[in-house]
Amino acid sequence: MKLNDTHGKHYVAIIGGSISGSEAAAVLSKNGFRVVVFEMNAMPYGKIEDGLPSWHIKLRDRQQREIDKKLDQENIRFVPMVKIGEHISFKDLIENWGFTAVIIANGAWKDRTFPIEGIEKFRDNGLIYQNDFIYWFN
Repeated sequence: MKLNDTHGKHYVAIIGGSISGSEAAAVLSKNGFRVVVFEMNAMPYGKIEDGLPSWHIKLRDRQQREIDKKLDQENIRFVPMVKIGEHISFKDLIENWGFTAVIIANGAWKDRTFPIEGIEKFRDNGLIYQNDFIYWFN
């Protein structure tokens, strides 16, 4: 897919810089868009940092290098340590920052509860959320 030259006038915000955020940024940049990636952590690795077991260090290193390469493009600006909703309101980002589009690629940093009444009484009694399991397993 090759976009026309007018796309270089557009800025796209991406919330989250890990696997999906870095891929979206790289594709947009390759096609002439200017991209700003907002990441709540110092580095854009998400679950790669704490979600891969220690015996997968080579896979972790490879994934981190791939993300770094994708984000190291002329049209991409990486902004670490910014939490949308805390440091910048989502409404402000959409209405006042001049972005043509905002992509939400914030990953699985926080578990979502099941929308089932009474489900929490089973937590740690047969019900284990993803992040609790990953931290325990690793």
